[in-house]
Amino acid sequence: MNINTAEIIPTKAIRKLDALFLQDETLQQNQEMKDKILLWAKELLLDVRKEWNDLHSLAIENMVIQERKAEAAKSGKNRDNKYAPFREYFKKVQETKFHECYKEGRIMTANSFVLWFLDNKAKDMKIPYCSTNQKNKLVQLAQANNREFKKAFAC
Repeated sequence: MNINTAEIIPTKAIRKLDALFLQDETLQQNQEMKDKILLWAKELLLDVRKEWNDLHSLAIENMVIQERKAEAAKSGKNRDNKYAPFREYFKKVQETKFHECYKEGRIMTANSFVLWFLDNKAKDMKIPYCSTNQKNKLVQLAQANNREFKKAFAC
């Protein structure tokens, strides 16, 4: 392993190490031992720097992931706020229709309500969901509302 000491071990540390070598008589005369100690120090510092770089990279990756999660949550809240007025209106209409059907002794399914809603109420309003997926989203919303209505009637 042929590594330039100045690139790995700072000059101040080399001076301290030289001072230690000068204080020990056996090390003063044993160049091979000095070289082994320097090699060990280089390898140690290289390993520690590599570990630090790995930890630093991992920390940055985690920060980016957390930032993306926070951004996604914020975007989700904004989207939810955009759809909230429509969902409330949809729920009120569905609840009224649910009670009508319940009084008549019929069961209103989510699919039947969505079809009725699209035929009767949706013509004069803008539904905020994408037109290609509109029916599926309305069915999901109607199913969730139906579960809530059924729980209320079960009490």
